[in-house]
Amino acid sequence: MITQKLENSIKEKDQNNILLKMNNITKYYPGIIALDDVTFSVKKGEIHGVIGENGAGKSTLCNILTGIIRPDKGKIYWKNKEIHFSQPKDALNIGIRMVYQERNLIPFLTGAQNICLGDEELKWFINDEQAIYDRACKISEQLGINVVLNERVKYLSSSVRQMLEIIRAFIKQPELLILDEPTSSLTEGDIKVLFEVIRNIKKEGVTIIFISHKLHEIFDLTDNITIFRNGKSVFSSKTSDLDRNECIKYMINRDLKNAYPEVIDYSVPEKVLEVKNLQALPEVKDISFYIKKGELLGLYGLVGSGRTETAEIIYGLREKDKGEILYNKKPLNNNTTEKSIKEGLLLLPEDRKEHAIFNIFNIKQNISIPVIKTKLSGILGMINFKKEKEYAKHIADSPSLRLKYRSINQSLSTLSGGNKQKVIIGRWLEIENTTLFIMDEPTQGIDVGTKYEIYVLARELAKKGVAVLFICSELRELLGISDRLYVYRSGYIARELKREEFSEEEVLKYALA
Repeated sequence: MITQKLENSIKEKDQNNILLKMNNITKYYPGIIALDDVTFSVKKGEIHGVIGENGAGKSTLCNILTGIIRPDKGKIYWKNKEIHFSQPKDALNIGIRMVYQERNLIPFLTGAQNICLGDEELKWFINDEQAIYDRACKISEQLGINVVLNERVKYLSSSVRQMLEIIRAFIKQPELLILDEPTSSLTEGDIKVLFEVIRNIKKEGVTIIFISHKLHEIFDLTDNITIFRNGKSVFSSKTSDLDRNECIKYMINRDLKNAYPEVIDYSVPEKVLEVKNLQALPEVKDISFYIKKGELLGLYGLVGSGRTETAEIIYGLREKDKGEILYNKKPLNNNTTEKSIKEGLLLLPEDRKEHAIFNIFNIKQNISIPVIKTKLSGILGMINFKKEKEYAKHIADSPSLRLKYRSINQSLSTLSGGNKQKVIIGRWLEIENTTLFIMDEPTQGIDVGTKYEIYVLARELAKKGVAVLFICSELRELLGISDRLYVYRSGYIARELKREEFSEEEVLKYALA
């Protein structure tokens, strides 16, 4: 009798400790089940990790929790009471906040104005800018985040913008904070600061759902893990009861024996690109490097070290102050993006949302857009829609891309982050004269299985003789797939490393010096 009472007491305590519970949640879209009978719960005051491949159902889960979409079946409980969200405001009102992977800041407003947007301090019926700034400062100080708040967002780095999104979530104290890939654009130093902030938030009793494709972050930070695959919740346990290999197996339903494909050096002595004393102040101060035909060259450096700016100068998005760029032994002067594409010089940009995705277009249109004039035009220059569909499906279904989609006419906005990235890569795969492909943060915010596919694709391009410039903030990735590596520091090349010289300690010594 006493034992029974004790068991009942423990069950009741566990039940009372559940902040959020989703029972048998199902969500249908035409031709696909985004969530399939998912049951998921989060305890008060825990950090709960959610992982899974792109398209596994994580985004749909979050959209339901934040009131953006409604489930077709199932029930949601908040503090043991059934709830129904008819709009995002309903989720906000009970204390659910989310920081999205793709930033939603207004570029022409300051950091402080973005933080207080929709909840401004007023004075004589107009915004009190000083009060808005002071309030934003107070929240950032409480969270231990030190960023510029009086500068327009369009002038701020990706890492600062990410921090602003997190501060904005605390304009009203949340009970449940959902963080979707919050470290995807942060430096190692910023990540340490963020993790400290998250741990402090947990101490204050805030519950956190932490979504990340970086497994080492999941294991460093979370208390419990739930793994999604193909719209189902396939496994849930304490973080301490799992290891990395088990996680990967549950995520992709197969063993991934090696994190990176075999590195075979396909390079030849011929230089495709040579950069000499390049300068474009303030970010690029004096950069010199080269890349050979068939070589996969890595560029590593902290955010703001000048890597992306170098890539944009080469591609024709920025002007240089001085220096020389030789492309296929010819000077690259007054370059434009149109000239680059014609010459087989391609760029996968760092910020896919701002600079690569056409969200109002479907998959077919996003894939075919670079070759509309050259390959897909018909009578009187009109688009040959039959050719366009065949072309896009040929790329989408290719073994090298393995795109997950239900219709070639599907809106790009309905795809997961990893599949959006595949579409952007796919649009360049049939550019016949490609000699240089610049990939800037190509694996940012995507799962381990899709990352591997992109590594393989990059190595296949090198095998075909394409020079691949791979820019990445994930040092382990660069060490795993590069033939050679340059380390950036504050607008300069601090070190060149051949593969036999690779080590994390050696790279970080020069990147952080």
